Amino acid sequence: MQKSKGIKIAALLCGAIAAITGIVLVVSHMLGGEEFYRSILIYELNGTASIEREGAGEINAAEDLYLESGDRISVAEGSSMRLKLDDDKYLMVEEESVLSVEAAGSEEDSKTKIQLEEGAVTSEIQNPLSPDSKYEVNSPNSVMAVRGTIFRVETTVFSDEDVSTKVSVFSGKVSMGALQEDGSVGDEILIGAGEEAECDGGLISGTVLSEPAEIDFQSLSLQALEFLTDLAEQDAPITGISKDELSALVEEARAWESEDEESDDETEEEMEEAEDADIDEEDMDEPEDEEDDEEDSQADKTASSGNSNNNTGTTPRTPTNPGTIPRSPSNPRTPSPNPGTTPQNPQNPGTPPQNPQNPGTTQQNPGTTQQNPGTPGTTPQTAEYTVSFMYNGTVFATQTVKEGECVTKPSLKPEASGTWDFDFSTKIKKDTTIKWK
Repeated sequence: MQKSKGIKIAALLCGAIAAITGIVLVVSHMLGGEEFYRSILIYELNGTASIEREGAGEINAAEDLYLESGDRISVAEGSSMRLKLDDDKYLMVEEESVLSVEAAGSEEDSKTKIQLEEGAVTSEIQNPLSPDSKYEVNSPNSVMAVRGTIFRVETTVFSDEDVSTKVSVFSGKVSMGALQEDGSVGDEILIGAGEEAECDGGLISGTVLSEPAEIDFQSLSLQALEFLTDLAEQDAPITGISKDELSALVEEARAWESEDEESDDETEEEMEEAEDADIDEEDMDEPEDEEDDEEDSQADKTASSGNSNNNTGTTPRTPTNPGTIPRSPSNPRTPSPNPGTTPQNPQNPGTPPQNPQNPGTTQQNPGTTQQNPGTPGTTPQTAEYTVSFMYNGTVFATQTVKEGECVTKPSLKPEASGTWDFDFSTKIKKDTTIKWK
């Protein structure tokens, strides 16, 4: 009975504490509306991603998790994430992307900044921003500012001074400015719906903006195409392509991806089979080596026994130098013929022996030294050839292939459509050039 009363008292205390906490949060919300207005929600996660948060370290991302302003997000290979900012801004983060999200202000003066370190993101801003609000996507070499639009930013980092940022605008307009070494924005261009442009270079070496051109939808990633298809199904304005064309591109990209996965699986299986074959060959070679060692040991014992008994009927080994040529028993001063060399003519040591059937011809020496592929411990040399993959007159990739083996199709493609003009089941026997068509 006493124990039951204690439990009830504890429950009442917990309820009171929760109620007080709720009142405090409501009051804080009312007093500090600007701090509690902005929200960043992970509403969809495919695969895995991690979040670095100041004061908390690294945590695993999960659906229905609210992020804090300043969180740094890393999306794993083969994964993707969709964020909801407030109630009318959406951000799709593609695989292998690293970015941080900053959200401050209120509905009247919201400040949203996406710092994209590498990878790609697609933004959808459903409602026009207020005059005092901002929405920016920054890359290491440029700044993209918008009012209300759908656009994609892709950043590829080759080095600190070699960065490429591409902006594709599907609805509305985006201004793209090149960052300067002092952090200011230099040259700017305006990119309209259905256009894309690039900024190449680094802050120290300088950046270059390209002129806007028509969007190459075939060069977009599968994840971007799928997101655009979802938007088109919701009647979002996508300029430059229809729903049916988007769906066709998605199916084509999926087929490409499936083909690449099969090719990668085949390559892994071939490598595993080759490793297994090497292990089996090593296991088979070991007994032969042991047998050769036993034969050498027995020969040493025989030679030693022959020397101690002064037996001239056996060919003695030279104990002090086993590598010297043994003397012939019949003529101790004349070296015994070496089957690996051409014997000398006794009548004329400087000329090869005459063929007894035809004295005018030189006898062929069947004992000429040659490589013995069956000798344990030796590996015959196999020729290697270079296979070059060419795209638009430049080398896209190279492979070194052993003679008689097949070249592996590159996992990466120069562009979404096309194929390598080559039968990859062909065995390579010379340096080969393969072109993309």
